[in-house]
Amino acid sequence: MSGDDEEREGERGDPIAPHPAGIRRAVYLFFALAIGGVATYLTPALEELRPWTPGSHVPFGKLLEFRPPTRPRLAGLQERERGRRKNADELLEAAPLPEAVPTEPAAAPSDSEPVDPALRIPPEAWAGMTRPIEDPEGSMAHFYGRLAAIARGEPVVARVVLYSDSINGSDRTSRALRELFRERFGHAGKGFVPISPGWQYQRPKNVRWGHEGWRVSVVNRGEVEDGRYGLGGVLAENRRPRAFARFGTVDDGPIGAEVSTFRLFYQAFPGGGDLSLSVDGEPLGPLSTAADSVVDRVHDVSVREGPHTLEVRVADGEVRLYGVVMESEPPGVVVDGIPLIGAFTRVLRNFDDAHWSRQLALRQPDLLAFWLGGNDAASETVGFRYEEYVEDYRAVLGAGRAGRPEASCLVVSVLDSAERTGGRVRSRRRVPRVVEAQREAARAAGCAFFDGYEAIGGAGTMRRWARASPRLVSVDYRHLSGEGAMVFATLLYKAMLRAYDEHLVASAR
Repeated sequence: MSGDDEEREGERGDPIAPHPAGIRRAVYLFFALAIGGVATYLTPALEELRPWTPGSHVPFGKLLEFRPPTRPRLAGLQERERGRRKNADELLEAAPLPEAVPTEPAAAPSDSEPVDPALRIPPEAWAGMTRPIEDPEGSMAHFYGRLAAIARGEPVVARVVLYSDSINGSDRTSRALRELFRERFGHAGKGFVPISPGWQYQRPKNVRWGHEGWRVSVVNRGEVEDGRYGLGGVLAENRRPRAFARFGTVDDGPIGAEVSTFRLFYQAFPGGGDLSLSVDGEPLGPLSTAADSVVDRVHDVSVREGPHTLEVRVADGEVRLYGVVMESEPPGVVVDGIPLIGAFTRVLRNFDDAHWSRQLALRQPDLLAFWLGGNDAASETVGFRYEEYVEDYRAVLGAGRAGRPEASCLVVSVLDSAERTGGRVRSRRRVPRVVEAQREAARAAGCAFFDGYEAIGGAGTMRRWARASPRLVSVDYRHLSGEGAMVFATLLYKAMLRAYDEHLVASAR
């Protein structure tokens, strides 16, 4: 037998010993799979991936089931936009909530003037409301008056400016409010959109939005010396010669499907550059941002009511821009969702007071609402001092109201916030204290107050909402899902409807 034959014989007859590296890889893979399997039981959002659930015949049985090859997030979005999502009342009924308050309407004294029945709200419209709006000073009267004017058919717009932190970072709750107000009072457009996002997760709804070439500074960081961040807390400066931003109507309205006015909020200053504006590709001519001193300005572009796109492009030099407001013809309600993602309440004091007041005076809100404090309640690295927090919030409310003193003012409390510790989901202990501080700040500033914490059920709500179907909170037990945002917006809206009806009756006395 030749040497080659002997080598081949050895290959056929001798067993091959396992390689140590292969064994290690197999062990690592086993442990990785085991850890992944355990994670599906600890994380509610991964429940569909659990190897075995009660009622399953065999482990991994779900993997053998046939399912249509869809993308769940995209499919869910399409269903919502096509109107197949559960409506607000159905979601409210399915959500684990505290007991609703009675629905009896306010009774007018016999000697009062009769209220036009067309203006009043039927009690079934606020059925399911769990907490009323606290308004001992009557702060909400101006806003309710605007709603009544719309109900009478007057050509007016009721504007809501809602400042929040990341709880509304994706514009979900403000979008839900737009939809709810539209059903009874109509809508008048998208509202305010920044030139460029200040945060990765800032995603306004009801608008087609494009942007490129901007450097942004946000109020959270307090990095702009003069405190000029614009209405939305985001200053955009061009870092490229041809930076641009586009603001377009959407195809799947009705909200945001038409526009009649674009209003550009910008800063003029010595040496300011030029802008090139166009609508639907047709140039409108240059706009100079030069001025003898630093001043905040607006520039209006009126168009025929319908679908349009405004492009703002840098033509020459350096510019400083804040955002664009998109409104359609009245009557109707506009809700500006302005999130300051990651912000503590006190960072709104980084605004220059005179500048912020000027921005609000230019925007002319009828309701100035604040839904802040989520980071103050959840932070494990920043302490919480009750008196200091009340003073900071009161100062924020005072500075905001100075620009539009006739506007109504509403403070919306933080919601329940939870964390997973030791395998259990526990509500954060600081939250009730923050709620009480916010109530005190609202009273001190003469603002109305909505206790969102108790409205959704207080402590333990995030745990209950995580188990609800559909799920109402995200996996961090702090932020709302799209359905959760609709539930909370509906609770707030119903509280407004009841208070509005009571206002009508009280005004007739």
